[in-house]
Amino acid sequence: MITILKIERCLQLKARFKSLLIALLAVILFIPVATPSAAALEGSLSGKYAYNDGQMTYQAANSITFRDVPSTYWAKQEIDFLVKHGIIQGYKNGNFGVKDPVNRWQAAVMLARALGIDEETAPNPGFRDVPTSHYAYNAIAVLTKYGIFSKATYFKPNDKLTRAQMAKILTESFGLSYSSPTNFKDVKSNTWYYKYVQAVAFNGIANGDNKGNFLPSKATNRTEFAVFIARTLNEQFRSGVQVTVTGTQLQSDGRLKMNVVLFNNTNNEVFDIQGKYTLYINNTLVAQSTSLRKYQNITLAPKQKKATAFYFSPSEVKNRINFNDTAELEFEHKWYYYQ
Repeated sequence: MITILKIERCLQLKARFKSLLIALLAVILFIPVATPSAAALEGSLSGKYAYNDGQMTYQAANSITFRDVPSTYWAKQEIDFLVKHGIIQGYKNGNFGVKDPVNRWQAAVMLARALGIDEETAPNPGFRDVPTSHYAYNAIAVLTKYGIFSKATYFKPNDKLTRAQMAKILTESFGLSYSSPTNFKDVKSNTWYYKYVQAVAFNGIANGDNKGNFLPSKATNRTEFAVFIARTLNEQFRSGVQVTVTGTQLQSDGRLKMNVVLFNNTNNEVFDIQGKYTLYINNTLVAQSTSLRKYQNITLAPKQKKATAFYFSPSEVKNRINFNDTAELEFEHKWYYYQ
């Protein structure tokens, strides 16, 4: 009797288990499978920071007011910076002309001023459409002398400056380079402007659109060209994760603590930030990290700043010099973000 009851009990348990298994499978089969999220994109920036009382951005001492550049305009700091240094000017009607296209002769004038060679002399470059009486003749001649513009029969001074041409003249003028390429859908490796686009992208001077295109044939307007020149002249304007140094302390274990402020100068939230640094004080090498190292648990919203610290290992510390206002920091940053 006991044996029969045990058998019946086992059958009942098996039946319940079977019913439960069927129900569980039904639930599993009807749960929608989550699709993987879009892959994170990688950003990078390299540059040099000179200590200036810990200031993150550079504004003109006397801001110039243009009717079409309100205080909230996204590129006001860059425009003010160039106006202050005599690189770019507005119109007689009080406007800057934020959306006006930049012609090739205008780009030549601004670039020669940015390089500080606008008062140099040069041989006639021989362009048939640039007579010696042309307003931009000297700027075009000097830039051609230095190989920034290529010699040809015609210069086409009134043509609009394209983004590809912009990338070339800035790369040639300031000796820009890149160590890792950025994938743009509309920039093939066999095009003449490929290396120039890669250089301005790697250095945080010009980015693509939100569809992954650089738009090399698109005309550059006055605001964009002002921003590109300002970013080239001053790393603090460049798009990417910036850094400033506020001090250093030598640790008892031989490490050097470097107090920094990270600044997300992009329009995306960034995470998994990595940094590699070379610190100079009094023109002397103080410390140099040998590889990119990740900041732990730091995510930055667009335009957000965050104070943190970076530690050089004892073997990376080369000289013990107290921190002062001669400090210069060469940096390389990498980070990830979602479009």
